[in-house]
Amino acid sequence: MPAWTVKLLTFALLAPLLAVVAGCRGAQLLPPAGPMNQQQANAVVHDPFPQNDIGPYDPSSRPPSYQQPLPEPVRNRIVPDQMSWLGR
Repeated sequence: MPAWTVKLLTFALLAPLLAVVAGCRGAQLLPPAGPMNQQQANAVVHDPFPQNDIGPYDPSSRPPSYQQPLPEPVRNRIVPDQMSWLGR
């Protein structure tokens, strides 16, 4: 059998396996995102939108449910309060 045929056959057998493992959580390698309350708490801690106090205020840059970001003193205490063993 020619070498290109072996390569083509190998690709044809491995491509579906790769698609199952890599695509759309097909193989369930990552755990689910968790319940709604946990997802909301995680979104508050990791707020991806610009903060009002570190740049110019643009009210259209934040969605309606994120209009009130955490104040700076609260943001600065999130990690030390959750990871007290770090001694910060």
